[in-house]
Formats: sequence, structure tokens, C-alpha cells
Amino acid sequence: MSKNLLQGFSIGIFAPLLLLLFYIIFILNKDIDMALEVFNKTNTITHHISLSVFFINILIFFLFIKINKDESAKGVVGATFLYTFFVIYLKFL
Repeated sequence: MSKNLLQGFSIGIFAPLLLLLFYIIFILNKDIDMALEVFNKTNTITHHISLSVFFINILIFFLFIKINKDESAKGVVGATFLYTFFVIYLKFL
């Protein structure tokens, strides 16, 4: 596994988490625990995870393509697939 692929994978994993935390804290103005509880009650946790992954990872992917870091872009795609399987798992849990 190359360094750039691992770098893209790491960014693809952590960026959606940071975006989701930013959304909960600054947009919803709620505590993380309370927001996750509301998401769980309304059965929308998978929607919020999916949207945060989509929005940030597509931006990062195209940024890496633009600056010719194809290996890093592959890592972002890999992280996106990992989130896909996680969301499918949560949906049918």
C-alpha cells in the first residue's frame, strides 16, 4: 500500500466525521450525544452519515484528481466504499 493511497484513505475516513461533527455543533446547535440520539430515534443516522460522506469525499476526490494525486484519489474512493458497507450494515441492523 503506497503512502499516497493511505493518505487518501485516511482523509476519506476522517473528513466526513469532521463534517458531521461540524454540522451537529454549528448548524444544529446541539450536543453530539443528543443529536445522535435524535438521529437514532428518527431513524435518520444513515442519511446523515451518507450525506456527509458524499459531500466532503466528492470534493476531496476531485481536488486530488485536479492536482494529479491519483493514488490519493483512489484512497478516498476506498474510504467511500468502506462507509457504504457501514451504512448498509446500519440500515439492515
